[in-house]
Amino acid sequence: MSVEALRKQLDAAKPSPSITLRHIAEIVVERREPRWLLHRVLERGVLAVLAGARGTFKSFVSLDWSMRAAVAGHPVVILSGEGAGLDRRVDAWVRVHKPAVALAELPLLALERPLRLTANEDLPELVEVIDSGRSKPALILVDTLSKFAGGLDENSNADVAQYLGDLATALRDRFDSTVLLVAHAGHGDAKRPRGASALMANPDAEYIVERPSPTAMTITVSRERFKDYASLEPLAYTAEVIDLGRVDSHGERVTSLALHATQPLPVAPRINGRNLTAAATALREWSRTRPDAKYISTLEITDLLKAHGIKDRRRRLEVINGLVNLRAVTASLGGYTLDPSVLT
Repeated sequence: MSVEALRKQLDAAKPSPSITLRHIAEIVVERREPRWLLHRVLERGVLAVLAGARGTFKSFVSLDWSMRAAVAGHPVVILSGEGAGLDRRVDAWVRVHKPAVALAELPLLALERPLRLTANEDLPELVEVIDSGRSKPALILVDTLSKFAGGLDENSNADVAQYLGDLATALRDRFDSTVLLVAHAGHGDAKRPRGASALMANPDAEYIVERPSPTAMTITVSRERFKDYASLEPLAYTAEVIDLGRVDSHGERVTSLALHATQPLPVAPRINGRNLTAAATALREWSRTRPDAKYISTLEITDLLKAHGIKDRRRRLEVINGLVNLRAVTASLGGYTLDPSVLT
């Protein structure tokens, strides 16, 4: 065999490169659009986190999305590690939203026990079970993250990043599936998932569930971070108690909750920052000692802010703008009209 023939044989035996560079014109001409699983709510083929404090109905939100996806014909797998109750929640949802649906015909499978979804434990078996099924899931719900990540150091960025990377490779990429992780919010910050910052940085999308008070039945779900779409205003849902038409072994009515989409409640402006907090406190006290005052002059508010340590003119203007945004003051001739009620 000639040297040239040998070289050609060796070249033919080389594996194809896994890295492919494409011309930008080929990419632009494709005119890609966001792929929605639920339009303007949940994208297809993403790793997403839905986080909220305890009692914010976050599991009901994730179930609502899962049921809507299944009713639309998208295969869904629910991994529920929160214990009994999935049957009642699904029953309530169907009674409220799709009473005529044939539940047995929905493409929805569920597991009601925790797993350790790591590459060297239960994740490979889960992939094998899904592979053996008739259809690949468009949505895999993991509720909650803590129940399916036993032993994971949730405060370790390296460990959390590795865990999310394994889920992305084994579930999201393999099945082109949306993987929705339900997580608990941080102990000191209800607007972010608990634990390592990697849980915020690594997913493709993030949702924060908030409930104004423990007795409120209306919640909001942020839509500020998608993979391929701009931020949207929050979603809002109201929880309703649903009687399931039966009694338990103690003779008590069996109930669950179902969510209804509603309009978001008006969000009150927040007092943030040391200077604005000091100014709000000062203005509130000033109004308390002058209960009949409906107006404060420019000179009076300037002296008031100076007395509370806000002496720099630029900082005073920033603070006054903040008070205007809070609607505590409204610009008027020679000063500001007052509405200190918003500061209480």
